[in-house]
Amino acid sequence: MSRSRSSQASTVTNTNINNVLDGGAIKSSFDFADGLAQEAFDSVDNAVDVTKSATQTALKENSHVTEEALDTNKQVIQSALERFQEQNNRSLDALAGLQGTQASNNYKLLDGIQKTIRNDNSGGATEILESQKTLYLVMGGLLLVVFIVFAFKQGK
Repeated sequence: MSRSRSSQASTVTNTNINNVLDGGAIKSSFDFADGLAQEAFDSVDNAVDVTKSATQTALKENSHVTEEALDTNKQVIQSALERFQEQNNRSLDALAGLQGTQASNNYKLLDGIQKTIRNDNSGGATEILESQKTLYLVMGGLLLVVFIVFAFKQGK
């Protein structure tokens, strides 16, 4: 029985709805729904246009900001590279100075080693011979000066 009641209630409800919608009510409801759908699409189109415009403006503004940031970054990098180059040049100058000092010290050291070896090999005679050679050169120079002085005195 409960099944037939449900069935009867459904039939009664459908009959009442059909009675209400007859006489152009269906067309009016479709027209109303079409109007609502059209307004919804228009609203969505407007929202899309606003979003598009806002997005384009934001992209333009952000690209300007991005370009400024890239320019600033480029300037910072160039400044850092210039400072690095200056520091590198100072370091190279310091190394060149050290190399020159080291070369001079090496020459003096090598000269001292050679003299030590000569003295060891000759039993100290090399120093004496060097001293005597210097003495003879000085004595020769003095004799030449004395000779020139006597030559001028006799020539006058």
